Amino acid sequence: MSRVARCILALSLLLSAAAAQKQSAGGKASSVTAYKLIAFKATGTTRYTDKEILAASGLQIGQNAADGDFKEAVRRLGDSGLFSNVVYSYSSSSSGTKLDLQLADTDKSKLVPAQFENFVWFTDDELRTALQSRVPLFKQLLPVAGNLPDRVSEALQAILTEKQFPGRVDFLRNAEEPGGALSAIVYRVEEVSIRIRSVEFPGASPEQTALLKTAAHRLTGAEYGRPSLAAVAKLDLLPVYLQRGYLKAALGPSDARVVPQSSPAPDGQGPAEPQSEIQVDAIVPVTPGKIYSTSTVEWNGNSAITTAEVASLLHLAPGQPADAVRLLSDIENVSKLYRSRGYMTVQIKPDARFDEEKIDDEKSTVRYRLNVVEGDLYRMGELEILGLDTQARARMRAAWTLREGQPYNADYPKKFLDDTRDLVPRGVQWAVSIHETPDAKDKTVDVEIRFKQQ
Repeated sequence: MSRVARCILALSLLLSAAAAQKQSAGGKASSVTAYKLIAFKATGTTRYTDKEILAASGLQIGQNAADGDFKEAVRRLGDSGLFSNVVYSYSSSSSGTKLDLQLADTDKSKLVPAQFENFVWFTDDELRTALQSRVPLFKQLLPVAGNLPDRVSEALQAILTEKQFPGRVDFLRNAEEPGGALSAIVYRVEEVSIRIRSVEFPGASPEQTALLKTAAHRLTGAEYGRPSLAAVAKLDLLPVYLQRGYLKAALGPSDARVVPQSSPAPDGQGPAEPQSEIQVDAIVPVTPGKIYSTSTVEWNGNSAITTAEVASLLHLAPGQPADAVRLLSDIENVSKLYRSRGYMTVQIKPDARFDEEKIDDEKSTVRYRLNVVEGDLYRMGELEILGLDTQARARMRAAWTLREGQPYNADYPKKFLDDTRDLVPRGVQWAVSIHETPDAKDKTVDVEIRFKQQ
């Protein structure tokens, strides 16, 4: 090759290298050519900062990065489920590469909260802080699709392992009802038994604490978990307040404090072995609020049954603490009265109107308006008796006095069975079930009574 030819070839290679280093804003660098990443910017997201997006992308300022690295960063962000779109562009020069990411946040309707069921070694704030350092995009809400829930699970497992705490982390996509929309992603620790030693109620008075401990007696020795404890709080603990007029009382989400246990290593040396069974003191914070006394009770919407009849079934005395538990029981008794007269779809909803003018520092009053939607009158439809021989069935049918077309009485079938025990064959243990089938179109109720030998 001549000297001139060699000079032309060298010049050509220099120009090619310069062209590769100087990219336009929308250009793509060669997948095999890496430049130092000197600048990063993320646009389009309102949930995350540039720093958080950069950390989640796997890229670092100052590292060498090429087109393949940017594609991998886009894939990683897209797979999280937090973004409906991720697009990148970059420009390169002799000083390095500047990367721009354009993102579109996933709609909030496709995000659900993360819940921690039994991570008793940490407070929620401690868990969130630890998770955010390991999973930069974690901010309490998780996508219903994508791999971010798995990344959170892996991070939680790593936290337990590093602290030498027992158990295996798992999670459940929780819905309010079977087949319904997801409401939360619940993380829990499996393969470890966490038992409740006692329950504490910060915020409750000494008298209230004694009542709450009595109501919570079945929790002693039970497995700790926030959902199960919340169910007990709603069914057993909150009524302690509602019965006494604390109509706005609230029980907060539970926490737990691990009871110290000594478990030396098998050889007596070194740190303790992780416990496969631990005890905790459950903590249920209480906000009692004020005591409300009953001012007045009004009925609205009733016509099939007089106000005097329904009012006689109520036990809210004016001037006394409003017993919300007894009120609901009384309303159910009024509903039974309606159903005994054929109003099978009756609804009664209490509307509490609070008078916040202070009687004193602790008490206020409440006025109840009980709104009744009576619905249509249902009549007796067909009767079917199953499981008995022909003669016994005939005797039972003859004893049934609620005729087709008469207003239906929801109390009648049970009373009928109590009154006709002698009509069924003796010497047999019978299991009896009653099935009522209201027909909304014809406004009738078909009754099936089924006898089964045990």
